[in-house]
Amino acid sequence: MLRWLRAGIEANLERHQILYPWWVPVASHLGQVVTVLVALSLRDALWPLDPLLVCLPLVAVSPLVQFTTHRWLPWWADSAGSVLAAALLLARPPDGVLDLAPVLLGLATAEITARDGLREGLSVAAIGQVVLIGAAIRPGLVGAPLYTLELLLGFVIGAMLLWQMRALVAERRAREQAWERATTAERERIAREIHDLVAHSLSISLLQVTGARRALRDVGEAGSAQETAEAVAEVDAALADAEQVGRRAMADIRRAVSAMADGSAERHALPGAGDIAALVREMAGAGLAVEYDEQGDPGALPAAAGLGLYRIAQESLANVVKHADADAPVRVRLSVTGAQARLRVSNPLPAGRPRPDGLGSGLAGMQARATQLGARLEAGPAGGDWVVDVRLGPPARTGHGVALPCGHTVGKAGTA
Repeated sequence: MLRWLRAGIEANLERHQILYPWWVPVASHLGQVVTVLVALSLRDALWPLDPLLVCLPLVAVSPLVQFTTHRWLPWWADSAGSVLAAALLLARPPDGVLDLAPVLLGLATAEITARDGLREGLSVAAIGQVVLIGAAIRPGLVGAPLYTLELLLGFVIGAMLLWQMRALVAERRAREQAWERATTAERERIAREIHDLVAHSLSISLLQVTGARRALRDVGEAGSAQETAEAVAEVDAALADAEQVGRRAMADIRRAVSAMADGSAERHALPGAGDIAALVREMAGAGLAVEYDEQGDPGALPAAAGLGLYRIAQESLANVVKHADADAPVRVRLSVTGAQARLRVSNPLPAGRPRPDGLGSGLAGMQARATQLGARLEAGPAGGDWVVDVRLGPPARTGHGVALPCGHTVGKAGTA
């Protein structure tokens, strides 16, 4: 029974955006009942046949209705019983002692002010003051000015509780909005990570499948058993690499989704700018004609900046595989000077295809990463090439690269 009453009170308060615990309204109404009992004892009115005993049900009916039916009475109905009970008690004041009946008016004023607002609380206080003035006109009431101060004190206490409640409501809304913004940002971040993983793995797989298709064509043109065996071995190696890339991508996606679901996924180091060389080697090993030029020390960049540049390079190379000719040479240049960096990826525009117009999901993701880094990103046609140029800080000077095997060129200060 008590749990049911408590649950009903809390649900009623929650529906009306009142953040007080359940015991606050209970304590307020119990205080009014105790006040009536003390006032009755001061008047020797606790006998069963005394008419003033009607004051007890008057102050008890409002909480009984609200607590048992889970209804919300308007302020005038909630305070009517207390005001009427105080008027009846003040009509027969005790002999020569301070009365406790006006405290009933102060409690009702505090409750309505805290629950319904300042205007409603002032209305109850004004009605209570009228009751006090009417009682003061008649002889026998002691300490009338003190009772007016009690009404004022009740209003001030109710206003303080109202201000505190509104501050709590505003704080709760601010926390909820901050949580929603953080959740949206995290989902967008994970979506970008999954997009990059899928785009990169599919790009590698497409290059491997293209190589396997060409090797199969060579099988048909092979003239000897040895040439046939070599071509079949190339097909098998290409398909095996594509399978390995697919399995690795699936594992990465599972980790990302698991982290989004419950945060219990195993932690792995995120790639940085220093891993762009390995990324280029992986793409070159899959069959993309790519040259890489690196100047400076990518490891000197902050982790967030390094991850952003790596993802932009990854997305740029994936776009090359999706939209450009497979045999077109791709040039990747990374220049790092202290905390400043510049990444430039360029490839010839395919002949006979319309130039891209607008931001696709890949370009939008690169733009979002650049914005997070405070970098400037330019992506679009330049002459006969498609160029992605991202600059972190002022443009960094680039040097001359030294050619390395496997289609890579690495600057004198860099390593492949």
